[in-house]
Amino acid sequence: MRKPLLLTGLFLGLLFLLPQIFTNTASILTLNQMGIAVILAISYNLLLGTAGLLSLGHAAYFGFGGFFAVHVIRFASEGESWISAPFIPLFGGLMGMFGAFVIGSFTTKRGGLIFAMLSFAMAELALASSTIFGRFYGGSIDRTSLPPVGDITFQLDSQVFYVVWIWVAICLVLAAWFEASPLGRLARAVGQNPDRVEYIGYSRRSLRYMTFCFSGFIAGIAGGLFALAYEFVTVEIISLQQSWQILQMVFIGGVGFFWGPPVGAALLTMLFSVLSSYTDIWNLYTGIVFLLIVLFAPKGLTGLAMSVSGRLRTGDDPGIKWYYGLNLGAIVTAFVGVIGLCEMVYFLKAPILVKGHLDLFWAQVNPYSPWPWLIFGTLAVVGTIVASRCIKRLSLDH
Repeated sequence: MRKPLLLTGLFLGLLFLLPQIFTNTASILTLNQMGIAVILAISYNLLLGTAGLLSLGHAAYFGFGGFFAVHVIRFASEGESWISAPFIPLFGGLMGMFGAFVIGSFTTKRGGLIFAMLSFAMAELALASSTIFGRFYGGSIDRTSLPPVGDITFQLDSQVFYVVWIWVAICLVLAAWFEASPLGRLARAVGQNPDRVEYIGYSRRSLRYMTFCFSGFIAGIAGGLFALAYEFVTVEIISLQQSWQILQMVFIGGVGFFWGPPVGAALLTMLFSVLSSYTDIWNLYTGIVFLLIVLFAPKGLTGLAMSVSGRLRTGDDPGIKWYYGLNLGAIVTAFVGVIGLCEMVYFLKAPILVKGHLDLFWAQVNPYSPWPWLIFGTLAVVGTIVASRCIKRLSLDH
C-alpha cells in the first residue's frame, strides 16, 4: 500500500499545477471529466478486478449518487447549512452505497453470467422507472448557492477542479486500503476461486456483497462530483451506454491492476475530448482501439506495458527491441491507413459537405481521386501484415 500512496501523492502534486498551465475553460472541464471517470473506473475495478463480478449496469450507482447530490444541494441552498461543495460527493457516495446495499442483497447471491444478467436487468429497471419517479432523477442546480469555503464560492470550474481531484486522491487511497486489507484479499480470492474460499470457511456471497457495497460507494462519489461539476443531471447518466463506457475504461487500462483503470479512464476521456473536436466518427475509432486491446492485449495497456518492460529487462533476445519498434511503427502505419479510408468514406457519405477536399493529417485530400484510396489502402494492408508478423514473432498473442 505504501507504493500506491507515494505514487498518488506525486501524481496529484503534478495535477494540481495543471490549472495554472491550462487556463481555458475547455481544458479544465476535460480534466474534471477525467477525474470523475478515474473514480468510476476505480469503483468498477473493485467489482470486476477484485471480486470477479461483471456488472452490465454499474452506471446505476453513479446515477444514484448524482441524483441524490442534486437534492442535497437544493436542500442546502434553501437555508443555513454546513454542507458546502467539497462534502457533496460524500452524500452521493452514501446513496450509491445504499443502492448497492439494496440491489446487491439478491444479485450477489450468484456470480458469473447470472450476476451479469441481473445487473443488466436492474439497470434497465432503474432506467425505466424514471418515467414514474421523474422528480427524483436529477435536474438542474446552482452550486454557488451552497455555503462558501472561506472566500471560495466554487463559481469557477478551476475551483471545482481541486474538489474533484482531492476526491480522486481519497478514492485511490480507499481503494489501496481495501485491496491491502484482509477483506480485499479474500474478495480477490473469491474472484479467482470461490469454491476454495468456501472450503476454508468464508462465505463467497458475503464477500461479494461487501465488495459490491464498497464499489457502489465509490461510484456514488463520482456521481456527486458529476452533479457538482456540471450542475445538471439527467437520466442519461444511468444509461447502458454509460455502463459500456465504464467497462471500456477498465478493460483498456487493465482489469485487476491498481493503476490500470485510472490509466484507461484518463486515456479514454482524452480520446473522447480530442477526437470529438476533429471528427464525427470518433466513436468508431475508440471501438477499434477497444477491439484491438481485447484481442491482442487482454490484460490491458498496463498489463502489456509490464510484459514488454519485463522482456526488455531480461535482454534474452538482442533483436527484441528492433521487433518492438517495428511493431509499433507498423501499428501506427495501419492506423493512418484505416483512418484515411474511414474519413474518406464518411466524407463521400455526408451530402452536407460541399467542399471538394478533405483536411486530413495536415494535408488536403481529394476523395474523388483514386490515388488517396490507393495510398491509404496500401498503408492499411502493409501495416497490418507487418504488425501481425511482428506479433507472431514476439508471441504477444500467447
